[in-house]
Amino acid sequence: MRTPRSAHLLVIATALATLSAACSPAFFLKPTEPYDTDALADAPDYAEADAWVALPGQDTNANLLPPGAPERAAEAPADVFFIYPTVWFDRKRWNDPLDSAKSHEMLNELILAGQASVFNACCRVFVPRYRQTTIGAYFNEPAEAQPSFSVAYADIARAFEVFIEEHNQGRPFIVAGHSQGSMHAMRLLETIDADPELRERLIAAYIPGFALPLSRYESAYEHLEPCRSPEQTGCVLSWDTYREDHAGDGAQDLLHWQGDALARIPVDAPRQCTNPVSWRMDEQPSERAAHLGAVQLNNEGESTSFIGVLRSRGPLGMNVTGLKTPQPALLSARCQGGVLFVPDLEDLGYDELPETTSGNYHLGDIELFYMDIRANAAARTQAWLSQRASVSELEKSEETMASEEVVEPRVGGAE
Repeated sequence: MRTPRSAHLLVIATALATLSAACSPAFFLKPTEPYDTDALADAPDYAEADAWVALPGQDTNANLLPPGAPERAAEAPADVFFIYPTVWFDRKRWNDPLDSAKSHEMLNELILAGQASVFNACCRVFVPRYRQTTIGAYFNEPAEAQPSFSVAYADIARAFEVFIEEHNQGRPFIVAGHSQGSMHAMRLLETIDADPELRERLIAAYIPGFALPLSRYESAYEHLEPCRSPEQTGCVLSWDTYREDHAGDGAQDLLHWQGDALARIPVDAPRQCTNPVSWRMDEQPSERAAHLGAVQLNNEGESTSFIGVLRSRGPLGMNVTGLKTPQPALLSARCQGGVLFVPDLEDLGYDELPETTSGNYHLGDIELFYMDIRANAAARTQAWLSQRASVSELEKSEETMASEEVVEPRVGGAE
């Protein structure tokens, strides 16, 4: 029996994930060469369009809409700064050279279509290229891997600066990412947290797939808080999706930013879990009927195996032409111990999403909740706009009252 192309496409995506267990294929992709700054590509010039995977007005897969979704507004009220997950898994070069046709294909055909597009209902989509770290470096010691990750983050920081100064122009914005992208977003949020003007414009941060430690809200963020309700703004959302009843066997401690240094955070350290159906942090299971829908990709091009992805030195021939019809009411979800649990997808007839490691639905962090994230990002954006309108009206009212105050003239008389 021939395997569907969409299934092959999802197998390809396993190479994109930042995995968290030593038994994963990524463990065998640890760099074989010492880190060498001479091997680095030049830093992207974010003033140039080719330094971005997606910009407003460009014809990319970030513009794809799920069937049945309303057409996007001519001018979205907000922006999203999206940091993509790992698409570089070379064993010799620690950082993406940015000229790999295969990486470009994966970004355009998989990441823009299946992840960044989720935000195009509320936002103009900005996705910077960056010299990200190869997937195998997550299994190196922090001191070995830090130079490579520092290069990746420096690109993100420069891209965000250009985004704010040249593109955003005072509009509200969302920060989003997945996996390695979420790792860097957690550090970027420290910059936003420390800047009152940026902090006021932050609608929310959607950063699943990288075990956000709750300790960051004490050690790194002075003002930002976890989102605890569906329309809360200026807050952070994070979750890591696993199969129900999976205990996380074989997981190892994860590399995280601590300031500008890398450190391993124990895998069992308390982490944030936002339920992406109910948008709350309690352990109450969401109703299956409340699930707005998973969305898969329609690939009309070539398909290949995971091993084929690793061996290929060039493009794979993928051609994603659209998004498939959403599958609503597919599942319930619940948070427990900082992990998001969903039923066994095979039992639900949704068997085209592979587990990156046993029980880990890392690749489904966005796919399984595509329509839920899409609707919630729009709702939070509207909530931010409504709050801002209320503040503006109050400020105008106070100014009017102040201008209408009558100052009694002081009367003086001669004795």
